[in-house]
Amino acid sequence: MVDSQSTSTDTRPTVFFDGQCPVCRREIALYQRLDRAGAIEWRDLHEPNSLEGTGLTWEQAMQRFHCRDRDGSLHSGVAAFTVVWSYLPYWRWLSWLVRGLGLTRVLEPFYRWYARRRYQRVCSIDGKDCK
Repeated sequence: MVDSQSTSTDTRPTVFFDGQCPVCRREIALYQRLDRAGAIEWRDLHEPNSLEGTGLTWEQAMQRFHCRDRDGSLHSGVAAFTVVWSYLPYWRWLSWLVRGLGLTRVLEPFYRWYARRRYQRVCSIDGKDCK
């Protein structure tokens, strides 16, 4: 977990995602459809100023999934997913399960493995430089 204070007056959690990654787009689209109440702010990393106030570089944000909770704390990896899931119908139980059973640490190595592979794959497409 990375701590950063929000500069926005918006108290919704904020999700930072790679809108050009097909897997990320599909997953975020599912979450957005479930977020009928508009409980979460969704920021595509490819939009200007998407990381404003986070303290993250674009490369850091591309390497791992990040979200900022309502209190302004920045989370990444499995911890970030549990924050997002806690606001979504049908997914709240999974957030509760992962947090309640202390599975965040257990699942994090698997997420790191996946995130590293995704980053390498995305950044090698068409010689795209993600740095």
